[in-house]
Amino acid sequence: MFHKITVSAAAALITLSCVSAGASAQAAAAPSSEALRRAADQCAAGEICFWRDRDYRGTPWRWMPSNGYRDMPGYLHDHVYSFYANVRGCFVDYDPREFRKVNIGDYAMAYDTSFGSRIDAVAVHSAC
Repeated sequence: MFHKITVSAAAALITLSCVSAGASAQAAAAPSSEALRRAADQCAAGEICFWRDRDYRGTPWRWMPSNGYRDMPGYLHDHVYSFYANVRGCFVDYDPREFRKVNIGDYAMAYDTSFGSRIDAVAVHSAC
């Protein structure tokens, strides 16, 4: 048995489905305000902070442009699980040689699913 539905009713259902699906995706992708507050509290102006754990947990390793080019400490080499940038910088992967520009306000709570599993060094923004 088929149900007859008008075009306008079908359009309303499709619109409602898309809006609720979009809201769910945004909610899932939206960072935790508690985690972002934790990162902001731990990372001073002029620094990029790196954590071995997701959601900015643990003690961050801090980098500033005045530090110049720096290899990541051993425990963070290929293991940056979250970062928070209060200054511009450049993330470096040695092999293959790749760079990622980082700008003020950039952050990632689960960076191990991306370039964080490959980052070897950090440098000034102009190095990218």
